[in-house]
Amino acid sequence: MKRTILFFCLGVFGFIQGSAQQIVPGTLLIQVVPGTNTETLWPQIARAAATPVIDIRPIAPQWHIYKVSLSPAACEGRTAQIVQQVNRLPEVAIVQWDHQVDERTLTPNDPLWNEQRDMNLIGLTRAWENTTGGLTQAGDTIVVAVLEKGMQKEHPDLWPVYWRNYGEVPDNNIDDDNNGYVDDFLGWDAAAGKGDGNGTGSSHGTSVCGIIGARGDDNFGVTGVNWNVRVLPIVNVALESEIIAAYSYAGEMRRLYNTSNRQKGAFVVVTNASFGIDNARADAYPLWCAVYDSLGKIGVLSVAATANANRDVDADGDMPTTCNSEFLMTVTNVDANTGKKMLNAGFGATSIDFGSPGSGTYTTINRQITQSDTIWHGTFGGTSAACPHTSGAIGLIYSVKCSGYVADAITNPVACARRVRDAVFNNLRAEPTLAGITAHEGRLDVDLVIQDIMELCTGVVGELEILDIRPNPVRDRLEMRYQAPDYEDKYILRIFEASGKIMYDDTFAPPEFEAKIKYIDMEKWPSGVYFLQFGTGKNFFGKKIVKI
Repeated sequence: MKRTILFFCLGVFGFIQGSAQQIVPGTLLIQVVPGTNTETLWPQIARAAATPVIDIRPIAPQWHIYKVSLSPAACEGRTAQIVQQVNRLPEVAIVQWDHQVDERTLTPNDPLWNEQRDMNLIGLTRAWENTTGGLTQAGDTIVVAVLEKGMQKEHPDLWPVYWRNYGEVPDNNIDDDNNGYVDDFLGWDAAAGKGDGNGTGSSHGTSVCGIIGARGDDNFGVTGVNWNVRVLPIVNVALESEIIAAYSYAGEMRRLYNTSNRQKGAFVVVTNASFGIDNARADAYPLWCAVYDSLGKIGVLSVAATANANRDVDADGDMPTTCNSEFLMTVTNVDANTGKKMLNAGFGATSIDFGSPGSGTYTTINRQITQSDTIWHGTFGGTSAACPHTSGAIGLIYSVKCSGYVADAITNPVACARRVRDAVFNNLRAEPTLAGITAHEGRLDVDLVIQDIMELCTGVVGELEILDIRPNPVRDRLEMRYQAPDYEDKYILRIFEASGKIMYDDTFAPPEFEAKIKYIDMEKWPSGVYFLQFGTGKNFFGKKIVKI
């Protein structure tokens, strides 16, 4: 009886034919029986295969596996016969053909997908393997609120994705669901104070909505960052008063959802503002700036675009990106092909968080009728396009297939919103053209975000280890990034002076579903050499720190 070495799985057969279209021509993978004299085996394989052996390479010596190259031409039409013949040799445990594998990226069937280089830049083909958006694991319908002058709501790539308030009867001039807003069946008109019209005829809002959530994989047009998310249109937003009213509407929908046991309102997780005021100082807009903290307290993040000019907004001012709120995420524009910062895009080491693709975006536009065709899609760029890539990503993150990750979105909305925000900040792709001119010095990468979440989701992220300590030397605040095998144990972090005096002593449990980071304020410590000790029980790690 043929001996079969088991290391992949139980019940491996002596030979495996495999899929013909995936076979690498002329290349066998052979596991030999331990102790075999391979020098005498290779001529036997050549005779059994009736073709010369061209090359032999061990690929897993500990498992006695070799890659054996034969003449592809001599093997043509005889793949099954060759495997059967080689398998008869008693020294051969397993024989099979080598196979080509495909990347398991998920791409939509929308015919204009090949134009959407922006989506590839932020890693969406891999991110979509986990989720394409729409619902949380608890079944909440995810909503992204878009503040715009207007959009073409009847656009065929957008009409299915708009959020609808089915508790409201449209156009009867009655607040049917008693939410304080009349006729808000398909969004809200901030200028009129009721209804859900298209607003102005601007194509700007149509493009913004398409980036966030154009229906994906529907054999039409393009796809958004989300294939199935709901977009809440808030139109006729042009004045500061209308901006505040629009944010108030989005916030009230989320507040109702939180307080009604999910029976009223909408699960708004993020707002999008692809507008602003150049050279404006935040202290002149206290009500507008205060909105972002108010939204954050009920679990709503906000994303805003900076200026379309190569301007340091920290020095020159900008609204709303210079508003000081932990719940406001601010973005600049990077090229959809290269990821590099665009020259005509604002920056600020304090006020602008990171970059997101804008220039080179292909998405939905207002309908254009020509003599030969009706055009629904085209190019759209600038920081206005960078912003919805980010708000769309926030919506997608809420749908990630990790049952516990946003489970507290209703019961603890602030913590949940911070967790999602930090997942983005902590998983940006480094971009040299953003270094020193943005707060986080990178650009959006949704794939990295979701990979990190799924690692955290397991509750185990590797053995206890210090991953990074920075800056070192340090002037003020030290940042320690670490991994821990579970969330049950308590860990000890101590820092000693060279003399042995304890300067810092903390015992803590690592946070669940969050980046493992500890911050230590060393600003007032004397200059010198310190020793950091981190661990639990007998398992401790040490690092030297220089304070300057």
